[in-house]
Amino acid sequence: MKVSRATRAQLAREASRIRAEQQRHGVAVPAISDQITRTLPVSTLGAWRLAYGWSRRHVVEAVGEVYRSDGLAPPGLTTAMLCRWEHGQTRPGPEYVYALARVYGIPPTRLGVPLLVRGPGWYGHPIPQPRQEHHMPPEYPELTAVADSIRLHGADAGEDLAEQALGFYESRYSDFPPRVLAAEVARCRSLLMGNTGVDARRVLGWMSALLGNLAHHTGDPTGALIHLGTAARVGEQVGDPGLTGWALGAQSMVTMGRNRPAEALELAEQAAHYAHTPLRSAQITAWCRLRPLVALGDTDALTVHVTQALRDMDRAEEEPGRFGFDRAEFEMHLAEAFLQHDPALAAQHAQTSVSLKRSGSPGWAAAVTVHARAQASRRQAQDAVALGESVLDTVPSGSLRATTHGRLRSLVDDLGGHPSGGPLAERISLLN
Repeated sequence: MKVSRATRAQLAREASRIRAEQQRHGVAVPAISDQITRTLPVSTLGAWRLAYGWSRRHVVEAVGEVYRSDGLAPPGLTTAMLCRWEHGQTRPGPEYVYALARVYGIPPTRLGVPLLVRGPGWYGHPIPQPRQEHHMPPEYPELTAVADSIRLHGADAGEDLAEQALGFYESRYSDFPPRVLAAEVARCRSLLMGNTGVDARRVLGWMSALLGNLAHHTGDPTGALIHLGTAARVGEQVGDPGLTGWALGAQSMVTMGRNRPAEALELAEQAAHYAHTPLRSAQITAWCRLRPLVALGDTDALTVHVTQALRDMDRAEEEPGRFGFDRAEFEMHLAEAFLQHDPALAAQHAQTSVSLKRSGSPGWAAAVTVHARAQASRRQAQDAVALGESVLDTVPSGSLRATTHGRLRSLVDDLGGHPSGGPLAERISLLN
């Protein structure tokens, strides 16, 4: 059953009151959890978190630490997934159940979630069997099946299979929450590490590029630069200029995100050496040159590069997928570059980008948010707020990229405390 945001907030307040009252009497956490479940319509799984007074973000990070302590990459757990588990909309798999049990310091059987997998279980833990099994499929079966297939092939997984896996991740990049996709790409890459051929290394390099982009979209610039730097070096080693140029361009974007325009522009010039088609030239300019030039106040160079990029894009053949580039993305970057320089022109480019994107997609969310910022700069506060609200109403918070989070926070700043922006600012402050 879907629970409204207002109801969740009310339940959290009531649980906090119960916890505070019980703590004053020296009651232990397990008893507080029991009291919460007796008093409120809260699942056992949700009650443990509330009994500790933890946010969902805290629990997600704690699960990641459990994985890291066992020498594993953090999983793709998100606050949205945890919310659905707590409200019984989906069920966590056994690995997550054991990780959550370790976070809460209790036996897995006390979480109120049946463990449905037969056999020795996670890390050799025995898994109790329920009296009646009702199989719950994985949340993203088409995604997890890719690495599972690679794993089944083991050492026999050839370059063709690796190429197909890469193609799936690249073409379906926007279909999954970034943290979920990152965990699966990392898992697949680790399974392919034993392949040392040139073609296999090229695929691994592109997977590193994907992980860098995903780190950028989950707010981890340090991890992004590490993965992208690896991808650029692999591209040089295997003779794939496309990989090297793409990775350098992405590094430039991440660097600009850290407010280092001069360094970002230097990386852009390096990437431009590998841009051998009109599409790639337009991409590197849109990705890497425009915002640094605006930040450095070089409007003459900005005009020159925008003019050339428009010519390049007009004669380019668009390519789909994360490693491709299209008019919608091009227009969105133009809009962002013109936000302060010419907000009316920025709004036009953003509207064009929105019209070319599927509603609810990450690219649509980015373009709508940039359009909102342009409207705020034009002192159209109510229009800006309505556009910002449309993003939050359409895209689940777990699927919003960190880059869009940043644009939404900038939108609040752009509104400058306008009264109509108060509720929007509150909603944005609650984003994880």
